[in-house]
Amino acid sequence: MQKDTIIYVTDQRQKYLADMLGGEQTDCRNSGGIDYERVENIVFPTPFSKLKLINSDIEKLKHNIIINNIAVWGGMMPECFPGVDRGCDFMRDETVIEQNAIVTAEVTASIAIQKSIHGIYGSKVLVSGFGKCGKAMARIFSAMGARVMVMARRKQARLEAAELGYETVDFNNPAKACLETLFLINTVPDRVIDESLIMLLQKDAIIIDIASKPGGCDFEACKRYQINCTHALGLPGIYCPKTGAKILYDCMKRKGMTEGLWLFRIAP
Repeated sequence: MQKDTIIYVTDQRQKYLADMLGGEQTDCRNSGGIDYERVENIVFPTPFSKLKLINSDIEKLKHNIIINNIAVWGGMMPECFPGVDRGCDFMRDETVIEQNAIVTAEVTASIAIQKSIHGIYGSKVLVSGFGKCGKAMARIFSAMGARVMVMARRKQARLEAAELGYETVDFNNPAKACLETLFLINTVPDRVIDESLIMLLQKDAIIIDIASKPGGCDFEACKRYQINCTHALGLPGIYCPKTGAKILYDCMKRKGMTEGLWLFRIAP
């Protein structure tokens, strides 16, 4: 017998994901409660922190997940949360991370165009970090005709960037990093964009920090030096919710999720 799926609809991405999962839908708030014995999957928001539940409610959820062997899906799930082993933490899945990085880079380029008085073509773009997001940023901005410089701590990352044709610099050379930079894109979730670097930027340069809270940029220093800085978080879910939902849906199917006969939507 097919069982049910519960999805917490907290944003447009979750709404599109609910539609993709299909099945006959109902709102849990109007259905007289949930029979957890019939539930096979619970889909939490990405990130999980969007779910505004008190601790006692979360503990009740955990209890029901454990005793009913429910598969849990969501992003940035709390450590040791039950059921994730039967489902997936989306933000630990390599394919999801890579696909989200590409969408994030596309949106970041759009934000850069809106925020700057300069065009991207022919401009110097400094990309801080060369992980999955950093690589996607470098690729997208380079494809738009920018002169991309990658700033990375690890020598191996700088060598890899150089092999791909990008200029490189380490964090110990802010003068070289900032020279002629009009767009600074930070992907590093540590305070790496500090005052020593910010003070050297041109007044018409902009910074876009996509690193998770609290970010990797000294925002107070940006105010002091009058540098336009944007902390841009959760970009796929905000700007490309249907694409973001498809990325999560494909992950669920890839990992063998069985779609339920009923899809219960919870919209806090």
